[in-house]
Amino acid sequence: MKQSTDINIRNAYMYRHRPECVRVLADFYWRILLSLALVIALLSLVYGIHILSGVNESGLSQLTSIILPVPKFNKTQLQNTLTTFKDRESKFNYLKTAPQKIPDPSR
Repeated sequence: MKQSTDINIRNAYMYRHRPECVRVLADFYWRILLSLALVIALLSLVYGIHILSGVNESGLSQLTSIILPVPKFNKTQLQNTLTTFKDRESKFNYLKTAPQKIPDPSR
């Protein structure tokens, strides 16, 4: 049960050595701390949304200015690229079947 008291903050501070006034001051202090935490959380949320929307807008404008036409390949470039991939695949398969012997460094 909550007891009703007619103690205001000014009187509670003047008589802060009394237990009933300490309870009023503690309750007031707790409400102030909760209010500040709520304000800080809301301000952080608003700031984060503001920064996120700024990143989105600048990112879209940069993307539209960066888009370049796709370069055209000729047959020799394409063949060289395919050959490089085949070489890498053969090297990978070789290493998979015959791994290198690495000595144990703890011995």
